[in-house]
Amino acid sequence: MPERRTPAGGPAAPHAPFFRLGLLMLALSGLWWCLVLLARWQGRALPWAVSPGLAHGLLFGLGAMPQFITGFFFTAGPRWLRVPGPQTQALHLPLGLAGLGGLLILLGLHAAAPLAGLGLMLLMLAWAASWRLARRMLVASKEPDRLHLSGVHGAWLLGLCGMALTGASLMAGREDWARASLQAVLWWSLLPVFLIALHRMVPMFAEPAVWLQAAGRLPASERTLLWAGLAGCAWGGAWQVLGPSFMPPWAWALRAGLEGGVALLLLKQAWHWRHMARLPLMAMMLCGGLWLALGAGLSALSAGLLALGRPGLGLAPLHAVLAGGLASLMMAQVSRVSSAHAGRPLAVDRPLMALFLLLQLAVLLRLWAALGPSEPTGALALAALLWALCMSGWALRLRGWLRRGRAV
Repeated sequence: MPERRTPAGGPAAPHAPFFRLGLLMLALSGLWWCLVLLARWQGRALPWAVSPGLAHGLLFGLGAMPQFITGFFFTAGPRWLRVPGPQTQALHLPLGLAGLGGLLILLGLHAAAPLAGLGLMLLMLAWAASWRLARRMLVASKEPDRLHLSGVHGAWLLGLCGMALTGASLMAGREDWARASLQAVLWWSLLPVFLIALHRMVPMFAEPAVWLQAAGRLPASERTLLWAGLAGCAWGGAWQVLGPSFMPPWAWALRAGLEGGVALLLLKQAWHWRHMARLPLMAMMLCGGLWLALGAGLSALSAGLLALGRPGLGLAPLHAVLAGGLASLMMAQVSRVSSAHAGRPLAVDRPLMALFLLLQLAVLLRLWAALGPSEPTGALALAALLWALCMSGWALRLRGWLRRGRAV
């Protein structure tokens, strides 16, 4: 009997249009930042309405990630909650608003900060419309264990609040408020979502027999790991939002101890799952977890140095967590969903693994630049070029998978 497929944008594959939009934004933001750094390297000044560091965080953090989270929830949610997914007609509004919002943000970063704020507000409204659809699924579900998707939904709501504050701050001309609220979105929304997804997905592949026997209910020890990771996100976000420059030495020492403990906990769990590294998809996820552990360890080391009155490690811990950990998990999880719905037996083939290794090289180069005595513009530009090549290649690689639809 010939294989039948549902359209890639239909109800059976609601992730596809969101993933396509997210990949487009990710590729464009990578190429944009690469051009920005190349211009800086050559001594050319670009017009800025928003400071370059904040602009970089806004476009990389809020441009694509919400689309991937939406697509993931609309695909995993119906299976995990045992409820129907959203109808195609309900997806048009959030997709349209998100696309327009992303364009206005990119233009506003160089033309006018209020325009970027307006674009961010449109992105927030798009994400809010999707959040409302996700809430209907949670309310309709009778599944006894809704821990992970409820956690994603809650972090999603925190992200909406943070995006609204960030957009309003840009429209009011307050970059300090925008920077603080952006940190809140990163630490209290985006990072928890990917941690929760990692916590749910890895045991399903690493120990499927145990998972099925427990009917999807995790043991107490596994739940403790999840709560510890979320507590680390809450702590890191609070530290960034409150302003670390005003902290006394004893607070830095306390932070060093707490984040060192989080790093050891993450390493312990990665060691527990080490036997799954022979599978390419699991290796990608474990690599993302190791980046999170490294980021926590670097942050602990930086806090310890600051407690002793010495210079910290600058942006190295943040890039290890976000560019290393978050991006690696994003590539693994988005590729897994896309390949499964395209009917592919393998989520990770050789071209995709090559792109993943290119991502690791870009992050390592960025960390080397951050840990040096002064951040060399040439190394930053090269890291941005590798990142742009990786994300553009990934978008092209998944393009065919997302167009094929799901085998039924």
